[in-house]
Amino acid sequence: MQIRSATLADVPAMTECLNWAIRETDFIFRDTEATIAEREEYLRQNIADGCPWLVAETEPETPGEKPQHLGWAMYHPYRDPSVWKGCYETTIYLDPAAQGRGVGTALLGELVSLARADEKVHTLLGLIVDTNVASIKLHEKFGFANVGTFKEVSYKMGHWLNLTHLQLML
Repeated sequence: MQIRSATLADVPAMTECLNWAIRETDFIFRDTEATIAEREEYLRQNIADGCPWLVAETEPETPGEKPQHLGWAMYHPYRDPSVWKGCYETTIYLDPAAQGRGVGTALLGELVSLARADEKVHTLLGLIVDTNVASIKLHEKFGFANVGTFKEVSYKMGHWLNLTHLQLML
């Protein structure tokens, strides 16, 4: 597996991964699928904000073989950065076939390393639907502390969703 910075060429695969989560899980409140144009603009904004957006993919085994997209991760300013100074939120999405294979660990590890080296980042937040136990455990593995849960803050797939807040002080 290799991890690298995302480019606009990665947006279709990243959008497909996000849309799978929107359709098939309650891990994201959103219930309308994202468009490639929307995600391209989001990537451009993240780059303009000086924040990393990473892609994990397979390493080609033979010349000419195309890498397979495994997932992506980023951190971005939490809410209004002029108010929430130094506060950034993590986002990680994995291709369903990549789950349980160490991809999330590799992506979050790289993201935390980049944040520690980034002078503007003081704290990282993970805002995770409490049914996404694997993501909560992943964040805790990297030292994120559970700082509280907002109860029944959204409704999807026939039930109310709780949002767990995890925080890593850098």
